[in-house]
Amino acid sequence: MSSLQFRAPSRLLLTALCLTALLPLSRASAEPGIRILNSLSTADLAFNALTTNSRSLEALTSQPLTTYAFEADARLRHQLEDPAARNVMHYLVECALPATAKVEWMDRKKEVHSFSGGVGLCPEWGVRAPSAQCLGYVSACLLSRNNAYGHTVEISMRGEHPKDSRLFNPTGVTQQWHPMFLPCAHGGRGAWEECGWVGEGVGSCTPGEQVTIAAGAPRLDTSCTTTLGSGDGDRVLRVCAQPRGCEAASSLALGEGNDCGGAQPSATFTCPRGGRYSVMSAPYDRSSPPGSWVRPAVTHGRYPTESFGAFTFREGAFFGNILDPKGLNVEVHINMDTYAPFLSKPDFDGYPYQNAHACYSRDWVAGDVHLASRVCANAIVGGRNAYGCLARTVGPCEPDAFTPKAACDVNDGPVVTADGDFEVCADTEGAYHLESITTVLNSPCDALPPSDRVTCDPAMCDFSYSPPRCKKGCEQRSASQCLAVACVKNPKLCGKK
Repeated sequence: MSSLQFRAPSRLLLTALCLTALLPLSRASAEPGIRILNSLSTADLAFNALTTNSRSLEALTSQPLTTYAFEADARLRHQLEDPAARNVMHYLVECALPATAKVEWMDRKKEVHSFSGGVGLCPEWGVRAPSAQCLGYVSACLLSRNNAYGHTVEISMRGEHPKDSRLFNPTGVTQQWHPMFLPCAHGGRGAWEECGWVGEGVGSCTPGEQVTIAAGAPRLDTSCTTTLGSGDGDRVLRVCAQPRGCEAASSLALGEGNDCGGAQPSATFTCPRGGRYSVMSAPYDRSSPPGSWVRPAVTHGRYPTESFGAFTFREGAFFGNILDPKGLNVEVHINMDTYAPFLSKPDFDGYPYQNAHACYSRDWVAGDVHLASRVCANAIVGGRNAYGCLARTVGPCEPDAFTPKAACDVNDGPVVTADGDFEVCADTEGAYHLESITTVLNSPCDALPPSDRVTCDPAMCDFSYSPPRCKKGCEQRSASQCLAVACVKNPKLCGKK
């Protein structure tokens, strides 16, 4: 345990490292990727009469995606009577067509439904049948945006189109401001290492005020008899004036151990002029087994007040083609007497789409477990139960010390440096897919079910008051806690007894 480990306090770090060259900071508005909402129902995408129906897919992929197609083609005319199909149609049009495009459909009650374009990953579909490449990107977009938990989360979709460098990077930046949130390629130690960080959160304080933030460290003002915050394992902290993090040389404070002689991190800083700051954490030893976490607390002000100010956490990548008419394991049909949907295989349990795949970032303690919860859901179709998983999990996107085999050949595509997009990813049969989309989250907590986002302690204390105000109950997990939630449920995953 970290309580048995001792290091010199962070103030004794070599100040000569402050001469480290800085990469230029870019504005958050210039962050690469497509910001978009992740709120498509997993159950709807798994079982709907539009994309889980071979005849409608044949019609959909053999002609332009237009209002006329849904008026004139009998294979499409009534498919959107299924509410799940209408929901999927909203996301499909938004993924495929540019913002200026619109597709309309009139239901049997003469009500007109309008579906607007958005990110335009397949603009050609508005004027002709889509290419295989287009279908790959639209499929990956739909898979990226599915959400089994019923809540809305903003994500950053990242990728590289071989003919259009601006497609996934409309701002045109050539470099994400820093690769510090990507895994360390060759290990490393301490708070000065510029890799392997997690964005924890943003706090508020009174400008000019002295603030101490800690994660289980003893407090000097109580003669080291009480602790501030909590944590498990050996991690380091970095405090930044910018809401989206910073390099070590421009940080407000670094936390490696504490002044009472333990390894639990503590850092003291002067509240910046803007009254806001961000907190980052990382394992002290970047090659250590997963499962460590921090839940910082502060002596003054409030922490956390909001999520970390940038998309920094790679969830994984999605690829394949869910729009292949020959790739269905089950179908949803429309009863033409009642216009109600029904399953071709009642009580289906499995993968509706044969050619849909996903891999996970190595930052997850149990990525396969996470992805299974992300892409699988129960559904009721025509009064019958069904269970579907949208994509087959093929393992980690990138290699690590524990899993040398990786799904993707490219860990960070060359068009934008440090944006962390996985490219050239293989499925379980070894076939490569060039149209992958990497999802990047503001926090790993965003990808978890609501029950896993909170932690319940016997007592929680607000240390900004003296004496601290404590109460029993539940509160949101920190970012690193969400990463380690699998360790809480199954300690053996992290080498704990």
